[in-house]
Parts: sequence; C-alpha cells; structure tokens
Amino acid sequence: MKGLVSSGRFTFPATLPKASMSQPAASDADVTRLPLRALGLRTGMALQTRRLVEGASKIESQFFGAIDGKGVMVGPLGPDGAQTGLEEGEVCVVRGFTGQHEFSFLSKVLQTFERPFVYALLAYPAQVDARLVRQSMRTKTSWPTTVLLGDKASPSSPAVLDVTLVDISMSGAMVKAPTALAAVGETITVCITVNFDDAPVELTLASRICHNNKAGTENAFYVGMAFKDLTQHDKLVLHYATQTPRNGAP
Repeated sequence: MKGLVSSGRFTFPATLPKASMSQPAASDADVTRLPLRALGLRTGMALQTRRLVEGASKIESQFFGAIDGKGVMVGPLGPDGAQTGLEEGEVCVVRGFTGQHEFSFLSKVLQTFERPFVYALLAYPAQVDARLVRQSMRTKTSWPTTVLLGDKASPSSPAVLDVTLVDISMSGAMVKAPTALAAVGETITVCITVNFDDAPVELTLASRICHNNKAGTENAFYVGMAFKDLTQHDKLVLHYATQTPRNGAP
C-alpha cells in the first residue's frame, strides 16, 4: 500500500517521536482538532491507554503504527510486555505527547492480538484533540554529556553516567544513554558543557524524564526530558547553545 514501510514484522506508515504524559492539563481554549497524521507520530512513541470503565487504570503503552482510515496499532511498553490491558469491543482513551503537541482521542478496540507480537487494533480516529505545548523544535547535536542519577540509599553520592546529547531546546533535551536512566516522571540532573564565547560554561540542570525508549536494535536508549527551575543564567546559555548548532564541549 502507498505510504507504508515494513518493520520486518508489520507494516507501518512511512511518515509516522516518544511521549510525556505529565504535561499540564489543557484548557478548552488551547485545544484544537487535528487529523492524527498531522501529529507526525513515530513507531515506538510512548502513550497512555485507559479503558472507559469504572475503576480502570492507565496503562503505559506505545504506538506501533497506523493506516489512514483503517486502524491504529498500540501495544505494551517495553519488549517484555505481555498484554495491552485493553478489551475487544470496549472504548478506550489514548493520550500522548509528540515533543510539540499533547494529544488525546477516544477509540473503540477492534481486536487484540498475541501473535506475531502483543498489540491492540483501535478504530482510526477522524480527528484528535491536540494542544501545542512547545513552539520550537529542538536543535540536533551530538555532545558528550553527563547525567547524575540519585541513589535513595546514598543521596549524597549520585551515580555518574556518560551519555550523548542528541538534541536540545530552551525547555528540554534528548540524550542517548546505555540505560533508561530513570522512570518516566522522575527527576535526574544533566550536566552540559557549552562553549560560550570561547570559554567553557557548565550547566547543571534538573530534568524530568518524559520518555525513555529502546533505540531499535541498538544497545542504547533515547531519553527525552524537560528542564526544571531554570535560572536566568541557564536560559541565557541555553539560548546561545540552541542558536549555535555546532556548539559543543570544548
């Protein structure tokens, strides 16, 4: 079919990033109606799904793919997920964050499958509710970076891990790391060295994990995060960094 590509085990749209579900609630005035394809969803993007029945809980899920007008495929988050938590014939709500838009839609569960992998087929939504929460896309880069991971047993001695910064904006960043770093919603510390007017400047930024997804066949994770409690100095240096794409560690 036109516009589809093969993943090796299923067929996905060719123009189908990963998600934070802890964005602030949108007001009605902020929400617009968009076609699903306008969001630019990618295979592996984290979602939340929940059955519309009393007592149902949110399930951390991921987007596998969609065929316009036909269906949307979602499954459990992580390679070892055993079930979708969805029931055939019921209605569910799907929420996600693309990196720019927070979105949600209601859909009927058409079928659930266990082979060739665990997923649910949802009815394709005519439109979705979306809210723009980030005006600018991130600047692509490749900088050696360090993260500090808190240790509850020894809070004064955080673990230090080397990662690679792969994109950055005024409000957040993504790193490539050997582990998932922390659970979605938890806070870590990111240490970035910026070459500011030919002098190294160290940024130490508290950052909330928005998503952490396995990097396909690579032995690595792509971890997206939102910066917290930025100072004016932090904002100034970040502005310089995002306007200087070739900036990097001295």
